[in-house]
Amino acid sequence: MKKQFPGIALILLSILITAFAWASNTATSPYTGAGIALTTLALTFLLATRSRILEKCFHGIESMYFYHKVLAIFSIVFLIFHQYMMGISGASTAGIIGEVSILLFLSIIGIAYLGHKIKYEIWRTVHRLVYVAYLLGLVHAYMLSPVNLFAPNLLALVVNGFAILGIWSGFYMIFIYQELGFGHLGRVTGIRHLNHDTTEIELLLNKAFKYQYGQFAFIKILQKGFETAPHPFSISGGQGKTLFFTVKGSGDYTGQIYRELQVGARVKVDRAYGHMILEEGRDKQVWIAGGIGITPFISYLRENPNLDKQVDFFYAYTGAENAVYLEELRVYAENNPNLHLMLTDSAVDGYLNFDNYDLTDDTTVFMCGPLVMMNNFAKTFNEINPKAELVYEGFSFR
Repeated sequence: MKKQFPGIALILLSILITAFAWASNTATSPYTGAGIALTTLALTFLLATRSRILEKCFHGIESMYFYHKVLAIFSIVFLIFHQYMMGISGASTAGIIGEVSILLFLSIIGIAYLGHKIKYEIWRTVHRLVYVAYLLGLVHAYMLSPVNLFAPNLLALVVNGFAILGIWSGFYMIFIYQELGFGHLGRVTGIRHLNHDTTEIELLLNKAFKYQYGQFAFIKILQKGFETAPHPFSISGGQGKTLFFTVKGSGDYTGQIYRELQVGARVKVDRAYGHMILEEGRDKQVWIAGGIGITPFISYLRENPNLDKQVDFFYAYTGAENAVYLEELRVYAENNPNLHLMLTDSAVDGYLNFDNYDLTDDTTVFMCGPLVMMNNFAKTFNEINPKAELVYEGFSFR
């Protein structure tokens, strides 16, 4: 939470300034809730831009998307209260526009909760209609405002400032980012099936790709038959123009990668994201990987043949047929005495348990895997030694 403080402060300050601007005028004070909703909606679009600056403020893109969702729900609650409790629903053209905006918001939220039950491309297209609902809400606000929102005063400055921010952020993500945000062009130069559902992809890009071990990136696969939406995958290694990704076929798109992706397919890659930077940890480290969560750790081991820090590495999987890189891990451990490798097949050995683990103050624990697993381990480690550093990410688009 402390590392996210700058981002949280930005949100709270925006809300407080907006509330003051609306509430300080007796004519506009009844509309304070709606005014706050317009501001928080603008912030939801801003947080979706994947800005480097905001990523640092919120300490990771997954935190940005968390607050993106929280602010969206917060906004809808305030807008519903405003639209129906103020008694202006359908009373005028502006009222009708406001009601259409609310209904569109509610419909999109309903579909959002079905996110994992429909194809991502469909979900993504419908989700973009939030921008239309937001624009309708702005039209409604400007039409019904009891004061001139273009006059030189604090309220006009706040409303217009956040309106410009929201309109530009939404326009950028829908129409500009998809074309200009992916500056690394390349082709698939290698495909290796690691087991029955996991693919290692080798890319050759048009320019060097900068990343830190433990990060991920968004990829667009331009092969015919693949949806054009970008998807995030953990980087599993690479230097210069060469980049590796390891993808588990757990859904429609990732399954298609395993079955149909071909060498020579064109791709576009955004930039590296994520705050799970393995090089930034303390001298003593604990690495915990669950399933395909092995990928970010492989990026470090692949590019660093000599381990210069003490690492206890726990890799858990369910059934040997679902594990990846086992031979590479064993060979690396044999050549690097600083790596203490512990392989756990939960189907045979049961689940990992750290209740009696000696966690010292000078340790950083890095985790990647199922979110439930990481949350449970984080709770255990905090109880054992709250002074140890815990670093993990749990990212979801929908």
